[in-house]
Amino acid sequence: MTAMIKKYLPYAIIIFAVFLLVPLIFISEPMQKFSAVGYYFILLMTQVVCSAVYCAKHGLDFLFTLIAPIAFLFTMMIYAGGFSNPTNIILLVVYLIAGIFGLFLGDLAFGDARRKQEKKEKQAAEELLLQAKRRDEREKQRMAEESERPRRREQASRAQRSSHGSRSAHAARTADRAPRASEKRASSPRDIDDDFDYDKYMSDIDRMLDETDRGNTDLD
Repeated sequence: MTAMIKKYLPYAIIIFAVFLLVPLIFISEPMQKFSAVGYYFILLMTQVVCSAVYCAKHGLDFLFTLIAPIAFLFTMMIYAGGFSNPTNIILLVVYLIAGIFGLFLGDLAFGDARRKQEKKEKQAAEELLLQAKRRDEREKQRMAEESERPRRREQASRAQRSSHGSRSAHAARTADRAPRASEKRASSPRDIDDDFDYDKYMSDIDRMLDETDRGNTDLD
């Protein structure tokens, strides 16, 4: 609503000023015979020109055409005898039609330039919106990375502690294997002795002693 008022206000001021001040020129007795010039030309052309210029800048807007008839309501009440004069009703319709004609005239004359300008502005707005969206995405990514850094540092710290623990455990297992290997090497001769067959060795000695005794007996 505020934007519409801002668009209408400059043209409404011009229309109201012309519709309220021009009839003062023809209020005197000598100028009354020229009053048709004011009502059918000056006021009419004011509506047409303002409508065309407005349409050239803002496009077709049929609500704009109501400004002149509203302004003429004050004019006919002050200068033209109000609704008692049937000509005033005709002029209300004429000003409304003149406003519509001015809008189409402005669109026909300046519509292409306006549409090109609107297209450029739309493209520029879309580009700005795209850039803003990209900045927002980069900002979100940066914030996500910043929030992710503590977790990554914690994971790296845990991995480092785990790696250090694994190396310590490996060193401990290596140190534990060394005494076991020494013990194994130290126990190897005993294992060899344990494999020696003492019973067989003693039986062979007894057998040799018996053979020696039998040999001596034969000699005797």
